[in-house]
Amino acid sequence: MNKRIVINPLTRISGFLEIDVRIENKRVVDAKTKGNLFRGFEQMLVGRSPFDAVYFTQRICGICSAAHSMASSLALEDALKIEPLEQGRYLRDIIHSCEFLQNHIRHFYQYTVPDFVKMDQNTLLQTDHTDFRLPKAINDRLAQHYFDSLAISRSAHQMLAVLGGKAPHNHGVFIGGITTKATAEKVVHIDSLLQKIALFINEKMIPDVYDIAKYYPEYFQLGGGYGNLLSYGSFHNYKELGTLYTNPLVLTKKGIEVFDEKNIEEKIDYSYYQVSANKDQQNKAVPEPDMDKEKAYSWVKAPRYNGLPFEVGPLARLILSGTYPNRISAMDRTIARALEAKKIAEIMKILLKQIIPGVELQQKYELPSSASGRGLIDTTRGALGHWLEIKDKKISFYQIITPSTWDFSTRDENGYRGVAEEALIGTPIVNPEQPVEIGRILRSFDPCMSCATHVYSPGKQVKTIQVF
Repeated sequence: MNKRIVINPLTRISGFLEIDVRIENKRVVDAKTKGNLFRGFEQMLVGRSPFDAVYFTQRICGICSAAHSMASSLALEDALKIEPLEQGRYLRDIIHSCEFLQNHIRHFYQYTVPDFVKMDQNTLLQTDHTDFRLPKAINDRLAQHYFDSLAISRSAHQMLAVLGGKAPHNHGVFIGGITTKATAEKVVHIDSLLQKIALFINEKMIPDVYDIAKYYPEYFQLGGGYGNLLSYGSFHNYKELGTLYTNPLVLTKKGIEVFDEKNIEEKIDYSYYQVSANKDQQNKAVPEPDMDKEKAYSWVKAPRYNGLPFEVGPLARLILSGTYPNRISAMDRTIARALEAKKIAEIMKILLKQIIPGVELQQKYELPSSASGRGLIDTTRGALGHWLEIKDKKISFYQIITPSTWDFSTRDENGYRGVAEEALIGTPIVNPEQPVEIGRILRSFDPCMSCATHVYSPGKQVKTIQVF
C-alpha cells in the first residue's frame, strides 16, 4: 500500500513547517520538510547602522531572540576588533543561559509532552492520535508538570530580564558584554530564581523524560539520520575557566575533528532562491527569492559542512563533549534536552560566582569605513552563525545560518536530504491515518522555523493531516 501524508503545521511553536512524506508498505521512503515563510531579515539590514543588527536580528524570533543578539554582537566585535572583558563575557553568557533554560523547559513540556501524555482535551490541547501508554498515575503527574513548568520557564525569562531589561528581545546583550553594570542585588536575585529552576529540572523534568523513554522504547531506534554532528562551541575558551561545556568540534564516521569555519557552504538547489552560481556561501551575495523556481519546495536553505549535512543541538553538544553515548535517535534528542538543562544551570552557577559588581563594560565605539566580521555560537537549538560586511559605515551584507536551517534543510544537488528528512526514512507508520511517529521524530529536533526561513506563503489556518 502506497500513501502520501502531508501535515501542516507540524510545530507547536509556530505554523510554518509542513512535512510531506511518501509511504510504501507502511514505511517512510521519502520526505520533504517545507518552510513556508520568507523573512528577508538579511536584506532588511543592508544600508542600516551595524549597531542596529544586535536589536534588529532579535526580531527574527520571539523564542530565541537572545541567541541572535549574541551572534550579532560577536560578529560586530570581530569586525571592530574589540575584545570584551571576561566580566562582560560572563554576564552576556548568563543572559544566554537564561534563554537556554526557558527554551528547553518550554519545549519539553509544551511541545514534546503532548505527544506522549494524554491531556484533558480543550480548544488549546487537542490530540491527533490515541497512542498513549503511560500508567494513569505517571500520566497525571506529567500532565500536572505541563502546567507547573509554565511558571518555571517564566522564571527563566525573569532572570534574563534582570540583566537584559526585558524578555524576549533583550536590551542587555551588546558589544563588550552587556549594556549595564552588575550589582550584588542582581546577582542574588538571579541566583535565587536559578535555585528554584534547578530544583524543578532535577526533581521533575529529568525523571519525567526518563518515564516517557521507558514506555516508548522504540523511539531509541527511530529518527537517527546521518550521524554527523557539529558544534561551534558552547561556554568555552574562557581565559581562566577554560571550557565549561564543549569546544568547536564535528563528528563524522571518521571520528571527532576540530571544526573549521572554511568548510561551511549553504546550498539553495531546492530552495526558493536564485543566484547565478546556484550556491550561496556566507561571503557571497544574498540570493533573491523566487517561488517559481523549478524543483524548489522550501524557503529553508541547505547548509553543508565538507559537502555533508550535519545535525546540531543539545544531543550533538552532549556527545561532542563526551558526556553522552554516541547514540542518535528521537528519544536521545529528547533526553539530551533535559540533561542539557541541568548542565546549563550548573554552568550558570559557576558564572554567577565570577561576577564582580560595578565593572564598567561599555565605551564609545568608532565604526570603520569598511570591515567584515562573523559571530559563531551554539545556542539552544544548535549552531548559529552571523556574517556581516561594512562599507561606508553601513551594513552592505548580512548572512545568517540558524540551527533549524542545519536540521531542517532541503536536499541538495548531490542527493543528500536534509537532516530531519533523512531521520524519517525507514520509519514504520503503524496507522497512516494517525501518523504520530512523524511528529514525534521531527519535534525531537525542536524546530524553530521563524529562524530557519529568511512574503508569507498562505497556508492552512488549522492543522491538517492529509492522507492520499
